[in-house]
Amino acid sequence: MALGSQKSNVQGLANITGLVHEIFVGDVLPAVRWESVTAQLFQAAGEGEYRYDGESLNGATDLLRPHGALGTDGELPDHSHVDAANWQTTPVRRYVRRAVDNFVEAAAVKGPGSFADFGTRVFDQLWGAFRMMEIRHAVGSSAGTLCLVSSRTSNVAVVAKDGYGHASCNPLLMIEEGMVIAWLDSGSANAVAGAAKVSTLAYSTNTITVDSSSTWEPSATTAANDIIVAATTNNISTDYFATERNNAKNGMIDIVDPAAAATTVFNISQSTYPRWKPYRTASSTFDHIEVTEWVRKHAAKSTFPVSPQSHTMVAHPAIVAELARSLVGFQQQQQLGKTLEGGYQTIRIAGWDIAEDEYQLQNVLYNVCNEDLYTISLVEAGYFDEDGSMYERISDFDGKEFYVRDYCNSFSPRRNRHGALTGITLSNVTATDFDPTPNY
Repeated sequence: MALGSQKSNVQGLANITGLVHEIFVGDVLPAVRWESVTAQLFQAAGEGEYRYDGESLNGATDLLRPHGALGTDGELPDHSHVDAANWQTTPVRRYVRRAVDNFVEAAAVKGPGSFADFGTRVFDQLWGAFRMMEIRHAVGSSAGTLCLVSSRTSNVAVVAKDGYGHASCNPLLMIEEGMVIAWLDSGSANAVAGAAKVSTLAYSTNTITVDSSSTWEPSATTAANDIIVAATTNNISTDYFATERNNAKNGMIDIVDPAAAATTVFNISQSTYPRWKPYRTASSTFDHIEVTEWVRKHAAKSTFPVSPQSHTMVAHPAIVAELARSLVGFQQQQQLGKTLEGGYQTIRIAGWDIAEDEYQLQNVLYNVCNEDLYTISLVEAGYFDEDGSMYERISDFDGKEFYVRDYCNSFSPRRNRHGALTGITLSNVTATDFDPTPNY
C-alpha cells in the first residue's frame, strides 16, 4: 500500500482534539445509538451443520415433492426419482482498520486522562464501525449499495435517494461525515467513476457534499440513478482502491428479496424452482386483518409451520406504529413479546411478535424464520495477530496500525420459510420521524 495514504490516515488522529489536551476528565459519552435487531438476528444465527471447506459452501434442498405412488390393478409403476436443487454460497472478506500516531498516544496521557481512555476510544470506534457494517450488510444486500443519486447539484454535491438501493428508503441511513464513498456510473455499466470523503450531510434535503471535486468527478459527472457505495480510499487510481460493490455479505434483500428483483439466488433459478422464492405479497389494506391473513398464506406457500415461536417479524418502527393504529379498538398491542438475543424485546401485536429496527426498509414487513437463517464463518471476526501482535509498525513513520478481518457469509437453505409484506402505505405516520437521522 502507498505509504502516503498510511501517513495521512495516522496523522488524522492528531486532529482528535477532544481527547488530546491538558485536561481530559471522564469518559467520552455515547450520544448516538448504532444497534439493529436485524443485525442481531444475523449474528445470533448459528452455523448448524454447515461449514466452509475451501472457497465455497455447497448444499442441496428438495424443491419438488416426491411422487410416483398410486393405486393400480396390480401393475407396478415405473421407477420415479426427485432430484434436489444445489445451492451455493461463498465467504466474503470484511475489514476495518485503525492506526495510532505514537506521539498522539503519548500526549493523551497528560493531565487527568490516561492512555486507557484514548485506547478505549480507538477500539470502541473500530468495533463500532464493524457494527455499522453489520447493520447495512444485514438489512441491505451483497451489492453493497448505500443509496442512489437522485440529482446532481454541483461537482461536489448530489441529492440522494433510495437507501440500500430500495425505493423510498431513507438514503442517508448508512452514510456519515468522514466516510469514504465512491459512485458507479449507471450509464457506463456501473463502472467506478470517482470517490471522495463525505464533508457534510444535509438530512432535510438528503444532500451529500464531498471534499474534493478532482477525485469525485475526475472525468465524468454524476447523474440520476448512479450508485453510491463504500470505498477503501478516495483515489480510484491507487493499487489498493476497491469498493464494496458485490463484496458485501448476504442480507435481507438477498435472502428475502422484497423487491422481487433477483432471478437466481444462491445459484438456484427461481423460474426453474418457484418454491425457492420467499413468500412475498404487496400490501393493500395494511392492518391487523391483512397481517393475520398474510401469515396464514405464508404458512400454506412454505408448507411449514409459520408461528410466533418459529418466526420473528421485523419492521421499521413506522410500520409498527401504523399497524398499532388499526388495533386501537381491539386493545391487542401489549409489551408481552419474546426476548431475542442481545436483549431486544419484541412487541406483540395481534398475537405476533414484531421486532422494531429503525435501520430497516420503511415499507416492508419481514417474517424471518430464525431456525432457517445461518451465518457461516471461514475465520471468525477478530484482530489479525498471526505475526505475534495485533499491532504492526508502519514503515518509516512513528505510528502503528491494527485491523479486524472477518471471512463469513449468511444464507438460508429454505428460502420459502421467509416472507415479506411489501409496498406498505403509511397513511397515519411519517417514516422519517422514526429514522435515526437528525432531520427534525
